[in-house]
Amino acid sequence: METFSISVPDKKSSLVKQLLKELGVVINTESAKSPNKTTRTSMAKTSKGEGLTKSSSHEDLMLKLNS
Repeated sequence: METFSISVPDKKSSLVKQLLKELGVVINTESAKSPNKTTRTSMAKTSKGEGLTKSSSHEDLMLKLNS
């Protein structure tokens, strides 16, 4: 048996998990207890008041904060 580490976009994770389960693959999910680098950067900028503008969506806000 081989072990792989695969990063899957959140929007596609349920589809990938379903497909892997149908193939008989055992899925071990690990989640981080601390935010990732992008989230930490966004939080730091928001704390300073940088990038606080009206946004049409969460994705748009994250793009503005991380630019």
